[in-house]
Amino acid sequence: MLKIHCSAFLVLVALFAFAQEKKRDLPNIVFIISDQHKKDQTGAYGSKTSITPNIDQLAKTGVTFQNCYTPAPVCAPARAALITGMYPYANEAIYHKAPVKMPNGKIKNVGSGYLRETGYAEGIVTMAESLKTVGYRTAAPGKMHVHGELQKNVDEDHRQGNYMGFDEISARYYTYFPGGHYEDLVGTDAYQRYRQFEKYRDVYPKGPMHLNQEYVPTLVENEEDIFDMVVARGAVDFIKRSSNKESPFFIHVGFEKPHAPFTTTQKYLDLHDPDSYELPETFDDWYSKGKYPWVPNWIHSGIPKNLDEAQNVMAAYNACITEMDDMVGRVVQALKDNGEYENTIIIYTTDHGEHLFEHGLRGKHCMYEEAVNIPFIVSFPKLFKQGVMVNSLVSLIDVYPTLCELAGAEIPETVQGKSLIPILTKAQEFEDRVVFSEFRGADYELIPKVRNVPSRMLRTGDFKFIYTHGIVHQLYNLNDDPNELVNLAMNPANADMVRDFYFQTMAEWRFQKYFPIKASAKDGMLRWPENENMASFSIYYSDSADPQTATVIESGLSATEYQMKKSGCYWILADPLFSKTSTRFGDTPVAVENYDFKLPISDPIEF
Repeated sequence: MLKIHCSAFLVLVALFAFAQEKKRDLPNIVFIISDQHKKDQTGAYGSKTSITPNIDQLAKTGVTFQNCYTPAPVCAPARAALITGMYPYANEAIYHKAPVKMPNGKIKNVGSGYLRETGYAEGIVTMAESLKTVGYRTAAPGKMHVHGELQKNVDEDHRQGNYMGFDEISARYYTYFPGGHYEDLVGTDAYQRYRQFEKYRDVYPKGPMHLNQEYVPTLVENEEDIFDMVVARGAVDFIKRSSNKESPFFIHVGFEKPHAPFTTTQKYLDLHDPDSYELPETFDDWYSKGKYPWVPNWIHSGIPKNLDEAQNVMAAYNACITEMDDMVGRVVQALKDNGEYENTIIIYTTDHGEHLFEHGLRGKHCMYEEAVNIPFIVSFPKLFKQGVMVNSLVSLIDVYPTLCELAGAEIPETVQGKSLIPILTKAQEFEDRVVFSEFRGADYELIPKVRNVPSRMLRTGDFKFIYTHGIVHQLYNLNDDPNELVNLAMNPANADMVRDFYFQTMAEWRFQKYFPIKASAKDGMLRWPENENMASFSIYYSDSADPQTATVIESGLSATEYQMKKSGCYWILADPLFSKTSTRFGDTPVAVENYDFKLPISDPIEF
């Protein structure tokens, strides 16, 4: 069914009026996505040390979102969610590297671009495919990193490849894409220099994906061979070739910085003074109290113990941001040079954040704000609000329905996002919005041998709830505790609130290899099996199968049966039995003794 509302109709009328001189009734769309950009390391978000004039200018001419969340705090699942408008569990592209069983029986973790089966589910219509139905010419230079995208003749079962609706593709990065990879454009030596691979692997004492504690420039000899320069060049070329045509264009520009390694050219390093950077106030939290049981071991960084190195890392990271910002400027300037700026929607965002020593961590891979709350700016001065900051909770999965509604394209029923047109045109805040993020991690302190441990975040109002399978819950009031230092879930006084957030987080979350509680209903009695990892049970009820309308009717059950009293839908929610302790929490149990693959909730049971 075509989902176009009154507000969208008025928007389309306005767009038609704006573009009459070009005989075009739809705007161009330039979607710019960087990699691992910490939101507060941007002038538009209040940074005094970051140098981001081009992104800041987009904020001045557009709408800046204070609370945009990534669907996953890691590249590949976040990007597949963006391109499908669906959360990872729903589109089935849940892994950064997908575990595949080899002919010898061993499991190999496979990156994107090798197999169609490891990607988003077949039959899902992507954002580019939807825009093509209404006449957009499409291109995607740079990083995409979506499981499911394929070059032709790579997967023998899908020899035709899968370009996901893009007419032109170039400069792929982490995705296996022979003939269309970054390495194919600059040559093996420049690629190896940029990534610090093979013969350049040992140049830096901290390893190939190092953080540039030495504050030294990139090894790439020709500046224009740096990945983001190559991507910008491809974007500028496409804009030039596509300008002043009858049909509009949509371009996905995939920059790679400020992702590690934190190296760039000397001119960008010279713009930043390491001595001007200060460690965040939470940098020593885990040092003084012990590791977080809900955070993978390896992102507990050791660098902040050396202030000089930490300052170098922070400055190098920001130098990479400035390099990327310069490339944003090149793309915007190309629109102006070719007479397309006035009729182009420009979006800037990133796939996830970077801790940069908040909580003493680095990287992403957990649900703290630094990893999941990302920059998101939309600029189209002729129609959208300018210079406005909004607080509504939004998600990257909202991009797809927003662009479809603006373009008059059909929004597939699979899309889970919400159109942002009311915010963009009226600065109208969303009320009662709930957004999620999810992650599959490994190397946790108390479950070190399990790969792809699932976790899921729910954000609503001032509260953030986080479920990590086999590990104690987290609940934070971000208004009262913006640094997320007080886990309200560990206070028994908050038990009812924790339980309700827990239920809403789990109710519809289903994915590969993990299975819900199997329950049976006979003669009005609801029964389910015992589980050594479950301490007690709660029963939720609704007169429909919609979990958002469900309320708890029983809690603290030790028995594994319940007498149903009225018709409707019932859910069983289990409270995990924690027995393992950690350094951080002393004698307080915070993890299960024996990890299993059973989700602590049932599907809805009708009675």
